[in-house]
Amino acid sequence: MSKNKILSVLLPLLLLLPACSSAQSPPAQSAPSPVSTVSSAASSASAASSTFSTSSANAASSEASEASGMESSGESSEASSSEQSAVSRILASSKSSTVLLNSSLPPMAAPKSTAAQKPMPPVTAKIPEASGNAVFSQQGATVDYSNASQGYIMVKYGGTAKIKVLVYFNGGSSYYQYNIDGNDVYTTLPLQSGSGSYRIRFMENVTGSNYAELCSTEISAAVSGSGCNLYPNQYVNYSRASAAVTKAKSLCAASANNAAKVAAIYKFITATVKYDYAKASSVQSGYLPNVDSTLSSKKGICFDYSALMAAMCRSQGIPTKLVIGTASVGYHAWNEVYLDGWKRYDSTFGAAGQTVSSYTAEKYY
Repeated sequence: MSKNKILSVLLPLLLLLPACSSAQSPPAQSAPSPVSTVSSAASSASAASSTFSTSSANAASSEASEASGMESSGESSEASSSEQSAVSRILASSKSSTVLLNSSLPPMAAPKSTAAQKPMPPVTAKIPEASGNAVFSQQGATVDYSNASQGYIMVKYGGTAKIKVLVYFNGGSSYYQYNIDGNDVYTTLPLQSGSGSYRIRFMENVTGSNYAELCSTEISAAVSGSGCNLYPNQYVNYSRASAAVTKAKSLCAASANNAAKVAAIYKFITATVKYDYAKASSVQSGYLPNVDSTLSSKKGICFDYSALMAAMCRSQGIPTKLVIGTASVGYHAWNEVYLDGWKRYDSTFGAAGQTVSSYTAEKYY
């Protein structure tokens, strides 16, 4: 083949090379600068735009390649330039739709932790003691006031007469009255009025409803801490072996604070104990609650409800009062529990899902 013929064949091919190279190699893209945080919506939009841009660039490349085989090199250059311009517009649009945030710590907002709090250490119920360090004794009557600073005294009588004990505070004429048996066994009485002077009178039944003083004494008490509100007494009577104390320990085992303990005890009593209407219609004067009997029978009157709640709370180290007075429903008993202040709890009406509109306290035990 002559030299002229070879050149005539190669020249068109050489002219096509720039167009083919331009069409098959899409323009280079500069990668976006890395950022610490990108919003999820912007990230999704950017991903979608990138996919579309890549497919469009490939399509443009393919179309430019086909055009290069059918048109002159000049026409191929114009088509390639047009397709590159379209791809550049798509890429520019993709970049402008990406929202970049300033570099910062990642967002760390989180829902309130529901991790269980550590339960409180087990509590041992406080029990009164007749220590014998300070004792008054006369006519078979005895007062042990060794622990008056803890808010209680212990009294007993070894005779056969029917005895009432009257406790006065700071020379006043009003008093708290208690019936005691002549079995020479100590009974705990609270010093609910706090620090001050107390007069204790043993009153002996002489005839009918008439009583005469058998003997009396006066003591001075400097009550500290929560006083009588952490101990059992004649009205809120229990021991460390009581079923009510064992049940309270079980109910409060996982409680992280006193408020949780009170809530568990109150919920149990109101869900378990039912009001005993028959007992309410037949109860006699001088009746005293038995907290273990109330727990076992699962029924009682308001006096029983409040005594059980006081016993359970006190045995768990929570100062609690048994309150007797009048309410809008009549003569009634309820509780006051110390939780950053004294708060009233009425488990009797709580069990019935009812409320009482007013309360007037008269006595505290």
